Amino acid sequence: MMNKKIKRIRLIQNIIIIVLIIGITALTLNTVLSKNIIENQLAKLNPNKTEEISPIFYKSIQQIFPATGFNQSVKNSLQLKKTYKSLIGGLFFFDFKNPLTFIKNQFPAVALVTGIEYKEVEKEAFNPKDIVENNETKEVDNPSNKENPINDDDKGEDIDGIYLPEDDSIIDSIEGDVEISGVEIPQKLSFQEDKPQILIYHTHGTESYKPASEGNYHTQRKEYSVIEIGKIMAEEFEKRGYEVIHDTTYHDYPSYNGSYLRSESTVMDILKKNPSIKVVLDIHRDGYDKIDTNPNRNTITANNRYTHNDKTSSKFQLVIGSATPNRQKVETFAKYIKAYSDIKYPDFSKPILVKPYGSFNQFLADHYALVEVGSNANTIEEAKLSAIYIVDIFATALDDLKE
Repeated sequence: MMNKKIKRIRLIQNIIIIVLIIGITALTLNTVLSKNIIENQLAKLNPNKTEEISPIFYKSIQQIFPATGFNQSVKNSLQLKKTYKSLIGGLFFFDFKNPLTFIKNQFPAVALVTGIEYKEVEKEAFNPKDIVENNETKEVDNPSNKENPINDDDKGEDIDGIYLPEDDSIIDSIEGDVEISGVEIPQKLSFQEDKPQILIYHTHGTESYKPASEGNYHTQRKEYSVIEIGKIMAEEFEKRGYEVIHDTTYHDYPSYNGSYLRSESTVMDILKKNPSIKVVLDIHRDGYDKIDTNPNRNTITANNRYTHNDKTSSKFQLVIGSATPNRQKVETFAKYIKAYSDIKYPDFSKPILVKPYGSFNQFLADHYALVEVGSNANTIEEAKLSAIYIVDIFATALDDLKE
């Protein structure tokens, strides 16, 4: 039975490789030929004028295949190029810059078999000025906000404060489909009583869930953000007998760039003052651009939901930065946690993701986990329930790690 499953997976992988080659070939041809094609079409359309295209022409095309950011004042080559890309995308749902979108649209079953999710290639963009504040929230007064430094951990962001989707950055997928007896056990822990043992914090504290869609799902209304999830997790850990510090400092507002540098400073300060802390958790949520209008939103939402005892929650995922010097220990801890998750709540955890860049502050502790609790496809209520399950998993696993 296992051999058949392996053969089936390998067959699908071979199909993916073949289609990927086709996609890359199409990308190459598009890159080489598109410029000449566009220029030739421009010459035919308007040989004596280079500033504008007939409004009737481009408006007619745009009505059928809308081109994002199409502006009559832009030069003709840019106008026609955007319309051309929009036409191709409208017909085939294929982004030439990311051939993987062709594979996922033509073979949707691949996502279900391999654990790969479809995710928009576009950026999860938001303007920090659109973030809604409440009376309890204050802006982060941090000198580094002015400089907005960018390091390897910020490669999911650009200088305008845009968060990029993460699926395209996957370089490894740790299945974790093993029994607990086959999992390497992390280093044992000695917790001091009546002193902080676990730190929960948020590098991207403005990340929010439905219904808080403002700022492209980034808000300072804490009751709808990952900060609320961290609060619930802290409470649940305390119910299990653990001493917890939940830091609610915003590190991604007013600037998203440099979030990890700022959160690193926060965590280092807390660990210095509280050396008794043994476990560090950075709580995030996954993100999809334009989730409310995404043509694949129903599939995305279904892939981010988990049902247990007739109750629906979000799924969760552990993420590892390949550049962290203690990667092996962080990875061991992640596999250990996922093994407990698979036993207690089958299919609740997505595959562990290993990124091709960054350390995500995981060098600060060997028992460190970057946890993505659901996504902006989930409601805050689904994420809250997920937080309870996650703590049940972590607390049980940590109980077994006690010396």
